[in-house]
Amino acid sequence: MNTQHTTRALLTLAVIGAAALTGCRGTREDEPPRQFFPDMDDQMKWTPQSSSEMFADGRTLRPVVPNTVAWGRSSATGEEPWAGHWKAMRGDLLKADDVFYTGVEGKNADGTPKYVRTIPKTMPVDVETLLRGQDRYNIYCTACHGYAGDGQGMVAKAGYNPVVPSYFDATFFDSTNNRSLDGYIFHTIRHGKPDAANPEVLTMPAYGHALNERDAWAVVAYVRTLQASRTGTLADVPASKQDALKGKPKPIPATPAPGGAP
Repeated sequence: MNTQHTTRALLTLAVIGAAALTGCRGTREDEPPRQFFPDMDDQMKWTPQSSSEMFADGRTLRPVVPNTVAWGRSSATGEEPWAGHWKAMRGDLLKADDVFYTGVEGKNADGTPKYVRTIPKTMPVDVETLLRGQDRYNIYCTACHGYAGDGQGMVAKAGYNPVVPSYFDATFFDSTNNRSLDGYIFHTIRHGKPDAANPEVLTMPAYGHALNERDAWAVVAYVRTLQASRTGTLADVPASKQDALKGKPKPIPATPAPGGAP
């Protein structure tokens, strides 16, 4: 076979091969598809959100077993700086510190929760915390409590019943009232406030789905800052910042005239 015939034969085979491949794409037929690995195609499995008669609740998705954590997160216990983030995550998963994660330190004599008086020391109250608290407060709390914490948010002004309390109400400063306790405010943020007559009804919704424990403590710290802003005086502010609060412009230093003349 000469070169010309060989070339024609190769081109013919290429055209036939290309046509065969093209015919496979999009071809429909009534015959079942060929299964090269039947055990993978026909494997027994549960798909997400499907039902099952195997479990009493009828769900295939199983809830997380209580008190279990991912091993990778629970193993970081060193004091090195890199481990700080993972240690915090480990603590959030284990929730071993009841005071920090519940705001409660046991029970009173009558069986009611004994809320902690102040924010736990394990929660740093610094500028970063206050800014975070302000951010979360402005998002989730102002609709009812107002930006100033005076209970004059949009929901309150629309006539919400019961009346939204002001954070400057005397009950928040009365040591015999739960409202004066940081733990109570924290717990209310996370779990809501039950109605006195019908505990199954919340007069304030729970925000535990949106605010984790650290954010809730940050909001408590910011609420205390709002309260302090009403009782503080100008003398509490550093002298270098007082003019800004008074609305006075900073003095402009004198500029020497050309040639050094006064």
